[in-house]
Amino acid sequence: LAVSNTGKLISAAEDAGIRRIVHFSVAHPDKAPDWTYFAGKMEVERMITESKLSHAILRPTVFFGGKRDVLINNMAWLIRRFPIFGVFGLGSYPIQPVHISDVARIAVEQGALNENVVLDVAGPEKFSYYEYVNLISRSMGLRRAIIPVPPIVAWVVGKVVGIIVSDRVITRAEIRGLMNGLMASDDKPLGVVRFSEWIQENGTKLGLKYQNDMKERKYKNASLFYNSPNSTK
Repeated sequence: LAVSNTGKLISAAEDAGIRRIVHFSVAHPDKAPDWTYFAGKMEVERMITESKLSHAILRPTVFFGGKRDVLINNMAWLIRRFPIFGVFGLGSYPIQPVHISDVARIAVEQGALNENVVLDVAGPEKFSYYEYVNLISRSMGLRRAIIPVPPIVAWVVGKVVGIIVSDRVITRAEIRGLMNGLMASDDKPLGVVRFSEWIQENGTKLGLKYQNDMKERKYKNASLFYNSPNSTK
């Protein structure tokens, strides 16, 4: 439905003489085309590039900052409540968070240009997932044992926690996407806000309350949303 509606918007924009479209996609949609969410993103990108519109397609990695920082807040919530935190596998895969203000700035800048571009939008710092979790923990003044766990075990634990909080804490698609490096980019980073500095300033405010994304957004079809490895954005 979202893909179909986006196609209608593109056609309407062409008919209305709109000069340029700035579209938010997702990092590396071509690396997981068999996943429903990524397949939809690729189809929308195709429709845009084949349209008559000048365009900038932005592919953010994983967001931080803002009032609804669901991913980091809920990780912090878990860290506050348990003496250990499990990372999928060895936690050596990369994650490169980008601040929402950087994403907004880049979108505005691209809106004023003419060149057709597809850009990864990532922050200036790249961490291993282990380092990322450790930064969050230390920013709250906590020291937790961060241990490697098999992905299937982490998923089962997430299912149990999800029952407790009436939410989907983690999905297998999200785990695969993270471990496959889909939340980082090899391109020159366009963001300037450093996660390491931001988390030191904001860590003590994170994780005080669990943010139930499903209840807050009231998704009508959660199964489609949760086929996305980047759904926590």
